[in-house]
Amino acid sequence: MLRISVLLAVLVGVAVAQRQLIRPDPQACKNRIKHATTFRNGHYYFFSWTHGPTKEHQRDWLDARNICRKHCQDLVSIETEDENRFVTEAVKNGNIQYIWTSGRKCNFDGCDRPDLQPPIVNGWFWSGSSARISPTNSTSGWRGGWSRTGGSGRPQPDNREFTETRTDESCIAILNNFYNDGIVWHDVACHHVKPWVCEDSEELLRFARFTYPEAQIP
Repeated sequence: MLRISVLLAVLVGVAVAQRQLIRPDPQACKNRIKHATTFRNGHYYFFSWTHGPTKEHQRDWLDARNICRKHCQDLVSIETEDENRFVTEAVKNGNIQYIWTSGRKCNFDGCDRPDLQPPIVNGWFWSGSSARISPTNSTSGWRGGWSRTGGSGRPQPDNREFTETRTDESCIAILNNFYNDGIVWHDVACHHVKPWVCEDSEELLRFARFTYPEAQIP
C-alpha cells in the first residue's frame, strides 16, 4: 500500500497546531497495557473499554490520539481485511457502539495536491501509520470497510454533517450497526467523543527508545 509523503504527515501536525500532538512519555511507553498482539510485526493493541481507568471514558479524536501517543502508540490504522476483522470483532464482543480509528481526511492547508483530489475520494490516510487508504470509488482490491449507507442513506464517506452544520466529517470511526449496516467505517466530525483503540507506533517507539534509553522500553 502506498505511503503518504513526509510532507503530508507533517501537515497533520500543522492542522492541529492549536491543540498539539504530544510526545511519548517513557514510563507510560514502558508500562503500556497490552491487550492483544497480532498483525504488523507483533504490534500491541489497547482497547479503551476493557481497561478499568478508561472503561467509561470517551474522547474526541485528537484527545484519544494523544492518549495513545503518550504510550508510544497511536490510534489504530486498519490496513488489511484481516486487521479489519480483528478490530470489528473486538467491537462486537465488547458490545461497543462506536470507536475512533486513526483514519483522517486531508482537508487542510497543503492538501491541494492533484493526487489527493477530490479529498472525499482520494484524500484519506491513516495518521497512525502514514499509509494511504484506497480511493473510496475503487473497483478493484480491498477499498476498506466503508458502510454502504448512513444517516443520509448514501454510501460512506458522505460528509453529511457538513451539509447540515458546515462541520467537515474528516475522521474515520467504526460504528456498530448504527444504521442497520453492520460494524463498518463512517466519516465522522472529529469533535465527537468515542471509545478508542490504540496500536503500537513503530515511529514513536523508535523515538522513545533512542531518546530515553534508560527507560528500557520493550
